[in-house]
Amino acid sequence: MTLEVDLAATAQTLIHKPVPEVFDAFVNPETMSRFWFTRRDDGLRAGKTSAWYLGARPDAPQFEVRVTSLVHPRLIVMEWENAGSLTTVTWRFERKSQDTTLLRVEETGYSGDPQATIAAALDSTGGFNQVIIAAKAWLEHRAPINVVADHAGA
Repeated sequence: MTLEVDLAATAQTLIHKPVPEVFDAFVNPETMSRFWFTRRDDGLRAGKTSAWYLGARPDAPQFEVRVTSLVHPRLIVMEWENAGSLTTVTWRFERKSQDTTLLRVEETGYSGDPQATIAAALDSTGGFNQVIIAAKAWLEHRAPINVVADHAGA
């Protein structure tokens, strides 16, 4: 049996920094590695695939992320595998004021077994909420919160 409903994992928060700075935090591997996955690429590029790592060790497990669209500084759309499905993750960066960005993330495209699909969407919702708060902590206060390592150790 497959799930017939469209599920979406969603999260959003205000980050008190300008849109270009928030956008760059996800595109730039050095910055993103401070609050989310470790990256060893030259920055996200539309049509390109990047390897993201679960930790900084040379032998850290990795997975691939394919950027399908990148519109500076408003939108990043990527695909990755989640629970056996290729899902789409959309990041939207909306200017609320000169120094405030509304960051929204949504993952769609789940398919397969209903229980596994629901579990994957719920896990992604929690994960995205953690990462946007970690990004907020880094960008607003330079406080590093390593949500990937802490989640993996749970």
